[in-house]
Amino acid sequence: MWTLGITQWSLPGNHGYTLPLAKQLGFDAVQLEFGSWEAGMALSHKRLRDLYARDSQALGIRLLPLTVNALCRYGVVNGLDTTDGQIARDTILASLEAAAELGLEGITLPSFGAGKIHTQAHYEHTVEALRFACEQAAPLGLTVYTENVLDAQAMTRLFQDCGSDQLRLLFDSQNYSVFGHDYAVDVLLTHWDRLGNHLHVKDGGGMGSMLLGTGTSPFAQVMDTLRNHTYTGTIVLENNYGSLPLCAMAEDRFSLIERDMETVRKAMK
Repeated sequence: MWTLGITQWSLPGNHGYTLPLAKQLGFDAVQLEFGSWEAGMALSHKRLRDLYARDSQALGIRLLPLTVNALCRYGVVNGLDTTDGQIARDTILASLEAAAELGLEGITLPSFGAGKIHTQAHYEHTVEALRFACEQAAPLGLTVYTENVLDAQAMTRLFQDCGSDQLRLLFDSQNYSVFGHDYAVDVLLTHWDRLGNHLHVKDGGGMGSMLLGTGTSPFAQVMDTLRNHTYTGTIVLENNYGSLPLCAMAEDRFSLIERDMETVRKAMK
């Protein structure tokens, strides 16, 4: 049976309320963000990790693989030996330590912003970084997720070049269409065995969020694929419910989350 989750950064308000809010709304799981380099990598602090671990156990909310969004600002595409690459390297190591202590499955390394792959050199440096992360994750029994917009063939090559069973794909229903690509479902089907335990769903026009099924992403086709293949992982909402234009659709922003939750439930029947 599939379950429902939400990303920490999708919930309006202070992130300190993330798990109680998720429980109140009826989610099964939450995906936390490791924290920015500038702000001291929040979950590198044991006291904060302990608070999340306590709330997770008390509320019965599972914690999904930790997302390292800092790599969108400090990319690995120019090499781990660059200034940005060294920050990324240190952040990866600290996030693996945090994930291990929290008892999570692993970490997610996104390839967007400063980490988006534009050239062959970018690709090769990304492979280098993923190999490094997988090598460090293996002794800890952790998984590394890559989130990118490569097509199915390029993803096959990425998995082969990284050469690690620790590596998984974090699939997202909208990322591909944001960058003008129409091969989301092909990637999903081709790499079904690499999905791991969760994936993201969101919708919109460009980077702006819209309610699921009302934007330009192939949301309906993705949900049909999940239902027809009896998906049993966690479907994670990643719409930005606290920001424009989506938040202007209702005075109670949390009602928008509930509408998207119901949309997913209906699509999976």
